Amino acid sequence: MKKLIFALFLSLSVLAVQLPAKEFKIGCAVALTGKFGKAGNLVKDAYTYWADKVNSQGGIMVNGKRYKVKLIFYDDKSDPATGAKMIDRLINRDRIDLLLGGFGSSQVFAESAVAEKYGYPLISGAASSNKLFERGFHFYFSTLGKATEEVKGCVEAFAHLKNKPKTAAIVGADILFTSLACEGFKKYCKKYGIKVIHYELFPMSLRDYNSLFLKIKAKNPDVLFVGSHLLVAMKTIKALKEINFSPKGIAFSYGPTVPKFVQDLKKDAEYVVAASEWTPNLPYKGKVLGSAKEFAEGYYKKYGRMPDYVEAASAGGAVAQQLAIEALGITPPVSDKDRDKIAKWLHSHEIDTFYGKIKFDQDGANIAHPALAVQIQNGKIVTVYPDSVKDANLIYPMKPWKER
Repeated sequence: MKKLIFALFLSLSVLAVQLPAKEFKIGCAVALTGKFGKAGNLVKDAYTYWADKVNSQGGIMVNGKRYKVKLIFYDDKSDPATGAKMIDRLINRDRIDLLLGGFGSSQVFAESAVAEKYGYPLISGAASSNKLFERGFHFYFSTLGKATEEVKGCVEAFAHLKNKPKTAAIVGADILFTSLACEGFKKYCKKYGIKVIHYELFPMSLRDYNSLFLKIKAKNPDVLFVGSHLLVAMKTIKALKEINFSPKGIAFSYGPTVPKFVQDLKKDAEYVVAASEWTPNLPYKGKVLGSAKEFAEGYYKKYGRMPDYVEAASAGGAVAQQLAIEALGITPPVSDKDRDKIAKWLHSHEIDTFYGKIKFDQDGANIAHPALAVQIQNGKIVTVYPDSVKDANLIYPMKPWKER
């Protein structure tokens, strides 16, 4: 009797192994705690929104059948080494089918190296350091442009004014993304004849922002450009107000588009300019998540806040990978050959989505996306550049602190 039961158990086990999987297991290592935790949770929300939307329709449609999505998240704790370990764990222990990228160039730099080693496509919507694209990787993709190009719109928004600024100060955190954003600010200031009278990188651990900006205040630049993440951007505004330094314009590489910026700073956030690659008013649309407006409205209904461009870029990357799966007829479990096919498909197709056009160059960068500039006006983020998509004029010069 025991032998019969064992034989039956064994046969059922073999049958279970042979049955095709009913879901795609997709893993992600992303900062949920640490210095990038707040921003990393936005990326998690974006992927969750996409997966919930897909699963509410029955799953990803492949050859007439639907396969649901199961997301597995690990916290990289804002640490590149931890993130690399988590990607290895997802691949070798959890046996995931596919990956999605986390937040921050330093983390994604380490995590994508592990993904490349094992032949897993990794699409990031929250990392854009130029160095990510200089490694000759086949499996790394970014729905964002390169960091030095992301900030182009910020400089051009000021440069195209009739009373354009003559001088600028550029400062930023001395980490991968923000330092390259500063290089981008400098590059385009030079192009448009804005003289840089102060340039400085500072450690992320800097506590005394007041002293830094007192040096710059003494030089009286027209515009201040800051290579930033959310934390840096918020500390900058607080310091500027405390020392009563009001340049005619302030622009950040990242931070002000995160809802917490306006929520916490309130009126102090007014007139701030930021780089962006997406806003809900743009005329973009595609399969899966509909139009830019529909995505934003659905996101607000789910989370009670409008998505920023990093959330849109992250969800856009998930959509791009989904469309590759559908086009290639790939079903779970996904093989090494399947993953290579996905990478080749992504390199060779232009994709229309709610996030806009996605066209990955051979280095993995999205070369089809324009750089935007947005400004906070009356507590809301509005597009101010380029003219073809703007919904408000850039307010310049901004009101000094004492006149608000």
